[in-house]
Amino acid sequence: MVNSLSTRGRARRDVVLAIARELLIEEGFDQFVLRRIAARTEMTLGNLQYYFATRDDLLEAVIRAEFDHDLAAVRQAATIEGLGDASRALVRNWTTGAGSIFGTMSLLAYHHERFRRLNHEIYETFYGELEVLIRRVSTGSSDTDVSMRARLITSVLDGVALQIHAGTGGRRELTTHAAALVVAIATGIQPLPTD
Repeated sequence: MVNSLSTRGRARRDVVLAIARELLIEEGFDQFVLRRIAARTEMTLGNLQYYFATRDDLLEAVIRAEFDHDLAAVRQAATIEGLGDASRALVRNWTTGAGSIFGTMSLLAYHHERFRRLNHEIYETFYGELEVLIRRVSTGSSDTDVSMRARLITSVLDGVALQIHAGTGGRRELTTHAAALVVAIATGIQPLPTD
């Protein structure tokens, strides 16, 4: 349906996504209710459901929009320095709002097949984009090694974002060291252990 929307319809849909994102971050999943979102967007529930028939449809759209933002950061990282910059940007985004969005998806993935598939799709796409960059900066690595590096990088970034969100302190230091570790993993400065 998104492709059939007019320019005005796409703009209205984008407003709904922005407001839904804000509500999810500020008030949590329990308050992520179509009626509340419709009221905040000054739409009737029926008009909102023209764009998103269910709460799950809207939540999935919010998650995908957030993920598109993250993919753009990774795709802009054409160099190893760019990967360090992208790492810092991703951690900053994940600790200032997006963590709530992806956290909601991860929790729902334990109980709902729809979000389990979405979670898997997002991680696999993220790994794939990282693998492209790793191959660019570290030629000669095996597919298995590149795949493992992409997963390790994702684990480092996820872990740092969780630690910062937990308020363990050292935000700048953790982010700086994580970016350096990401670069080291991507370039293969330290050989990865093999089983």
